[in-house]
Amino acid sequence: MAIIYTLREVLKINAFLRIPLRQLVTAIFKEGLSINTLLAFYAQKQPHAPLFIENHSVTTYGQFYDELIYMSYALYEKGIRAGQHVGFHCDNSVALLRAVFAVERIGATAVLLHTGRSVKGHFDFLFTEEQLEELPQRAAVNHFPRRQGKIIVQTSGTTGEPKGVQSEVQTLLAPFRALLERMHFHTYRYVYVATPFFHGYGLAFLSATIAAGHTVVLNRRFDATLLEVYPIEAIAVVPTLLARFCPTPALRCVLSGSAPLQNNEGFDAILYNLYGTSEVGLISIATPQERALHRDTIGKPIDKLHLTYENGELIVNGQYTGDLVEEKDGLLFIKGRLHDMIISGGENIFPQRVEQVMRTHPRIEDAAIVGERDVRFGECVVAYIVAVDVDEQNIIAFCKKHLANYECPKKIYFVERLPYNELGKLNRKALSRINRL
Repeated sequence: MAIIYTLREVLKINAFLRIPLRQLVTAIFKEGLSINTLLAFYAQKQPHAPLFIENHSVTTYGQFYDELIYMSYALYEKGIRAGQHVGFHCDNSVALLRAVFAVERIGATAVLLHTGRSVKGHFDFLFTEEQLEELPQRAAVNHFPRRQGKIIVQTSGTTGEPKGVQSEVQTLLAPFRALLERMHFHTYRYVYVATPFFHGYGLAFLSATIAAGHTVVLNRRFDATLLEVYPIEAIAVVPTLLARFCPTPALRCVLSGSAPLQNNEGFDAILYNLYGTSEVGLISIATPQERALHRDTIGKPIDKLHLTYENGELIVNGQYTGDLVEEKDGLLFIKGRLHDMIISGGENIFPQRVEQVMRTHPRIEDAAIVGERDVRFGECVVAYIVAVDVDEQNIIAFCKKHLANYECPKKIYFVERLPYNELGKLNRKALSRINRL
C-alpha cells in the first residue's frame, strides 16, 4: 500500500512539475529516491541554469551536480562509509549542501547540527566551517556500493536541547503537493531561503525550489539587500525577520513559519502562515485569503494527516505536538503551547493570546507573557514589555479594557528586547535573566 500511495502522490506532484516520466525514472534508478535524484535530472535537462546564488556568485545545476559527485568520491576516500553518522556544525552555504548531499549519496547519515548550540553526541565524522573549507573539490573516481542515505535535521530546542529528526520521503509528499496546490510554489523562479538548513523548515523550501528546477538565493546571515539585487519572487522567513525588509515589485510570496506571526504589516496580500513541527513536518497552511477572514488562523490542515485532540492538545498521525489547537469553520487556530499555559485561580490562561492583544497597543512593540508562582492563586501573569513612551498605569488600563481580569498582568517589566532564537521562537526561560529597564 505504501508503494501505491507513494506512486500516486508522485504522479499528482508531477502534474505540476511536468517532468518526463522516463527521465524521472532514469534519475531515480541512478540516485535513488532523494534530492540527488532531482539534481541529476536537472543537471541533464538544464545544466547551465542557475541553481544557487551565494555572495553574488552563481552555481549552475550542472556544475553543482558534478561537484557533489566528486565530493562523494573525496569523502569516501576520506573514510566515510554507508551507515555512518556525519555531523555538520555549519551555517547555510553551497559548500555545506555539496558535502551533505555527497554524504547522502554514499549512503551515510548527514546530521545538520544547531549552530547556536555546542556539539553533543558521537559522530563518525564531524565538520565545522573551517573543516568544510579544507575539503578537496576533486578526487579520483570511487566505485562504492550505492545505498540510500539520510538527512537528519534538528528541533527548535526551545524546551531543552535540540533533537535530531528524520523525515521519511513518503511523509513529505502530501505537504509538498500542498505547497504546489495552495501556494503555486512551482511558479516562483527565484526563492530566498532565509532560514537555517539545520531546521526542517529551511531544508523543505530548499528541496521544493530544487524540485521545481528554479534558483535558490542563500546567505550565511539574513541580508535584506538581496531582495533589491535579485528578482526574488518568494522568501521563506521566520516572523522576527519580517520587520527587517519591505515588499519589492518582484516579491509575490512571503512564507512565514516556525513561530507565531508578528511584524507582518504590509505583507498581508502575499503572506502565507505555515504551521508544523520538526517531528511531524508541515501540518497546515493559511493563505492570504484565509488570513483576511481570520487574521490569527494557521489555515487548513494538509491532506492525508490524521488530526485528533487530547485535552486540547493537537495530535497528528499519533504524534503529540505540544500545541493547544482548536478548529473553527474548517480552519485551525493555535491557543498556545501546553507547557506555557498558566493556571491562575483555576482559570486557564494562554500567553500567546494575551501577547497578541497587548501588541495591538500603539505604544507596545513586543510583549511576552509568563506565569510566576503565586501563594494565593497558584500562578499569576507577568508581562515583559518592549514599549516607547508609555507607563505601567496606561498598560494596565489597556489590559483591563481588552482582557479578562484573570488574564491581566499582575506584574509588568519593561525591557529593551525579548530573547528569540534563530528560528524566531520566544525563549520564555531566558526572560527572567534579561536586563530590565
